Amino acid sequence: MGKKNFPYFEVEISKNYPSGISTHTDWKPSTNIVETRDSLVIEMELPGVAKEDIAITMVNNQELIIKGFKKQPRLEPVTYYLFEREFGAFFKKIVIDFPLETSTVRSLMENGVLTIEVRKRVESKISVEIK
Repeated sequence: MGKKNFPYFEVEISKNYPSGISTHTDWKPSTNIVETRDSLVIEMELPGVAKEDIAITMVNNQELIIKGFKKQPRLEPVTYYLFEREFGAFFKKIVIDFPLETSTVRSLMENGVLTIEVRKRVESKISVEIK
């Protein structure tokens, strides 16, 4: 299991998710995490993955879990001369270290790219007078 740490995020790529047919135990979709002024945007390359085979879960308003399965299109006996495309299960957990409005989570699958957007929660600030 590998982890990458960023200023406000921790990304976990699991090797424990069951794989089925795969070139590896799991495959790791290329992912961008972008923070805008108002939201957090995750872009994940998932060519050949049906949106029905993807599950997105938010846990404790802090962990975004994206998992799914990419089916192998050719299951009959064949001879491969080159096998670079990856198939099977994928799993990615992104731990977010600032407040989000989880009721605003939006996702879109378009041209093989899954985009998830969550608005940042506006925290109210008050000034406290020191006496």
